[in-house]
Amino acid sequence: MTNEHEDWLCRARKAEKLALISHVSPDGDTVGATLALRLAFLSLGKAVDVVCDGAVPDNMRFLEGADQYITPDQAKGPYDAAIAVDVSCRELLGKAEAVFDGAKTRLVIDHHATNPGYGEANYIRRGESACCLVAYNAIHELGVEITLPMGTCLMVGMSTDTGHFQYPATSAETLYAAADLRALGVDISYITRRLYRTQPMEKVNLTRIAYQSLRFELGGQVGVIELTHRDFEETGCSFGQADGLVNRALEVEGVRMAVMASEREDGIKMSLRAVEPDTINDIALLFGGGGHAQAAGCTIHAPLKEAVAQVLSAIEKKLAGMPERDA
Repeated sequence: MTNEHEDWLCRARKAEKLALISHVSPDGDTVGATLALRLAFLSLGKAVDVVCDGAVPDNMRFLEGADQYITPDQAKGPYDAAIAVDVSCRELLGKAEAVFDGAKTRLVIDHHATNPGYGEANYIRRGESACCLVAYNAIHELGVEITLPMGTCLMVGMSTDTGHFQYPATSAETLYAAADLRALGVDISYITRRLYRTQPMEKVNLTRIAYQSLRFELGGQVGVIELTHRDFEETGCSFGQADGLVNRALEVEGVRMAVMASEREDGIKMSLRAVEPDTINDIALLFGGGGHAQAAGCTIHAPLKEAVAQVLSAIEKKLAGMPERDA
């Protein structure tokens, strides 16, 4: 344990009223880690609010505490501590940034390599497979025994952020932790069915539109999907339900990188992916975003076509300086 981690634990233990904040467009890792930490702090007798500028995806609403999320304007501060959970940069706090800044102590727990450490104390393990693995360790270090509901939340984040334990970042420690949670009684079959094998009709319709939109650029090396605001309105899909669709472009033979552009009220959300050993987080950083080497994102404030053109131009320059490789 580093001195900074110990400082984080000390500040978290001292706080009696906490706000745990998930990032905008919440995914399984931010939701799972936030809800697991909520249960851990509740077991220590703390008052805890979970806050997010965005809705929890429908397929994760089975997690204990998912119905306890509040919006930033519902937050009941001031808080002794606000903890940004799996939030790689301040911008991804969205409207909850005011909740974070209004707390007496501002803490961060994360695993993204690009996180600059913007908290007063940071529990960051850069490049780790999932924030839920970081939270798993933090909960143990807080002296809390992991319960079955906590374990289920943690397993969801470990699964979603590793592609169900397929991605290169899936460390041996991740698998050991998952085995520990399985021994605790976490039902992997149920989690798998809820996360991956049950799709609402609106997501099926959005997936169809995504495939119709899919095109290939830069000699077939980059797959591109564009989703307009109208696509979301007509299908009834939430923005969170689009998570993962970018991988459909990455699965095509010969594609090295994939871009999915989603038109939203606050700009164009870019989901970026790459096939190892290629990386994509450097492209996200150019536009004020961040993430992992092979999975990153950013938001661009420009019309949809222009935003896509900007990203493709950056990728083209990067590919021009790299050696060609076999598919």
